[in-house]
Amino acid sequence: MFLISLVLLALSVAGVPQFNVDLDVDPEERWKEVILYYKDLGAIEALTTDSSNPTPPPDVAQVWTESVESQLDDDIEGEIRGWLKYGGFNLTREHILTNMGMYEMNYPAYCSGIVAAMPNGTVVHGRNMDYSLKIHMKGKIVGWPELTVDVTFLRGGQPLMTSVTWPMQLGIHTAMRFDGWTFEQNTRRLGNDLELNTAAVQQGGLVFGLLARRVMERVPDFETAVKELWSANLAAPQYFIMTGAGPFEGAVLSMDRGGVHETSSPPLMRLNEENNTWHLLQTNDDVNGPPGDYRRPFETWKLKGSVQSQVSPEWVFSEMHGSGLKDPATVFTWVAVPATGFHRTVLPNETWAQPEILSETSTATLAQTFLAPRRTAKL
Repeated sequence: MFLISLVLLALSVAGVPQFNVDLDVDPEERWKEVILYYKDLGAIEALTTDSSNPTPPPDVAQVWTESVESQLDDDIEGEIRGWLKYGGFNLTREHILTNMGMYEMNYPAYCSGIVAAMPNGTVVHGRNMDYSLKIHMKGKIVGWPELTVDVTFLRGGQPLMTSVTWPMQLGIHTAMRFDGWTFEQNTRRLGNDLELNTAAVQQGGLVFGLLARRVMERVPDFETAVKELWSANLAAPQYFIMTGAGPFEGAVLSMDRGGVHETSSPPLMRLNEENNTWHLLQTNDDVNGPPGDYRRPFETWKLKGSVQSQVSPEWVFSEMHGSGLKDPATVFTWVAVPATGFHRTVLPNETWAQPEILSETSTATLAQTFLAPRRTAKL
């Protein structure tokens, strides 16, 4: 376990707390360390008692809790029992079930992602999570940045996947399977969303977070993951941004609800070496329609002035964290390279400055190879 911790520390350097969740441990116990961290922090009490944030009408909330409940398996049921066992305060099963459908019921307008290939094809994934939240916690007003942690899921004693995580979150919205692929989910609004999403979930539409986690746990490769998610029957429209460990593996999936792909929706977009498509940008509007805000046209203009030789984890971070994509609601910027296992979560007040432990993990090193041996810290 000590060696695993060193490996994970070398792979992920960030100002956010780091935790392991061992999938081989009893589901009721595997989240214990994370739960107790949030309990001591005051986050569970704050999130279950602060009434200042919007919530759906009680009848709508009941539909969602019942619908989400129908999508649970025994493993997730055990994890819910663990949260209730160790969470304390006013935490209820309904809180957790509602949280699983948080995006589908009440989601933010923003988020952005860039996938870009280095000249040798190694793909870098950058993601901004933008989501306003203000809650009172132990006499202070805090938001999602103060509640953000990195969780590494273990299987067979080895790192399987990493996920940026919030309290009561059992699905994924920002994650990477080691030696496999990355996943990011962004908001897509089409109008009358809550009513249509509620109808869709009653007809079997899935909440994305649980689906994405199960696919990432089970599917090792990018192409299979893209195929499975592209064919999913979802309760809400959204964008999936994904990259893989292989050369030029990167895609943006514009998802409609109900398991269909409307003719008016953008097609599945991919990086493509042959036609020199070395980057893709996705904010919160369809790329085949007019922009919903300034971010897409402004960042598109910036990218037109860039060249592929600039691509590196630090360059992608600079695009995500710079003017154009970063905004006051940005919770974190996440950069990942599935070909090497590198990932970082950076909070809004942090910079890219590399700590000493990553002195040997240079941009040049990341550009040299696919599936490089994972690095451990010096003893």
